[in-house]
Amino acid sequence: GGRWERTEHRSDTHHEFTFRHAGGASLAWKIPLRGYRLELEQRGLAGISIRSGESFRPRPAAGFGNWLEQSRYVIIHEGSAHQVGLDETEVEEQTADQWIGYRNRYWTLMAGAPQAVKARLTAAEGNTDARLDLDSSPDWSFYLGPVEPRVLAATDPALSELLYAGLWFWLRWICFALFHLLAGIQSVIPSWGLAVMVLSLSVNILMTPLSRIAERFQQDVNETEARLAPELSRIKKNFKGEEQSAKILALYKTERVHPLYSLKSLMGVAVVIPVFIGAFDMLAENIHLLDTGFLWISDLSRPDDLFRLPFTLPFFGNELNLLPFLMTGLSVIASALHNPLALNAELRAKQVRNMLLLAVAFFVLFYTFPAGMVLYWTTNNLISVIKSLWARR
Repeated sequence: GGRWERTEHRSDTHHEFTFRHAGGASLAWKIPLRGYRLELEQRGLAGISIRSGESFRPRPAAGFGNWLEQSRYVIIHEGSAHQVGLDETEVEEQTADQWIGYRNRYWTLMAGAPQAVKARLTAAEGNTDARLDLDSSPDWSFYLGPVEPRVLAATDPALSELLYAGLWFWLRWICFALFHLLAGIQSVIPSWGLAVMVLSLSVNILMTPLSRIAERFQQDVNETEARLAPELSRIKKNFKGEEQSAKILALYKTERVHPLYSLKSLMGVAVVIPVFIGAFDMLAENIHLLDTGFLWISDLSRPDDLFRLPFTLPFFGNELNLLPFLMTGLSVIASALHNPLALNAELRAKQVRNMLLLAVAFFVLFYTFPAGMVLYWTTNNLISVIKSLWARR
């Protein structure tokens, strides 16, 4: 009980609000006119409780797109970030020596103190709201702002751990490199949509040496498969069980082929996957795509939503998204153009079938993903089609 008295002071850089209680407790807020870091001095209070509200809740999303819209707690301790989902525990106590708070896809509230602090994490409102109960500390810093690399680093380099948390450090480096590459492209091309397309082209160009290695690995596997195919077919037709396995191993030995030779083609894929993951995570967390339009797309941070359907499909929702169809169509065209000369008709058909199955899998995965991410991969598929057409001329 009791009344609080408020006093205000404004300088060229800050607003200061001081609240004093008759019982001796006080709160002094220092709020910058620019920037996102607030300072708090408190006296006579046992602790602080902070809770997110309705505006911080995840945006509704269908399918796999719902993965990206989850709020979670973030604890930055001893130089690394640890995330806890709102639905992972009812009450959990954590210790942080740098920052602790919660974030959604694009925004965050983080609290920091000069010394290590303990906080109790509690989900509320059906695991949609976050609540932090912080132990007492005389001085606090709060970051309330965007999850944006340059802003976070300018506020406190430790806050950069918020970005791409959960990835291995080398994958995070790829994400940061792609972010700065995209930012550089956008500084020349003012359209974020075009910048994403140029990013896809730039990555393809930069990856050309590694892509050629991957293509050479795949060609080696194709040639080996074509050479072994007739004899393998005969063995599988005439022998069964252990005898068949023995004959196949004998064939590999005669032809000087390692039994795991087909894994060589996966080495090429392994070169491309880290960059794909880096682009995926970077675009998923890129706040510059939020509420940014391109062509018919009103918001690159959401599915492109050409128009609303009069019904709702399980998993896919009630939006007709055009980009995933374009992406998949280009994949089908690329599959049709795929014609490795080393393979016979049967093996060629098998590879095309696998490519078509992969295209369908990507359609299901990407259908409810943000348009910026799908635009990147659609551009990548378009480049693949152009490369194939150029090779066939």
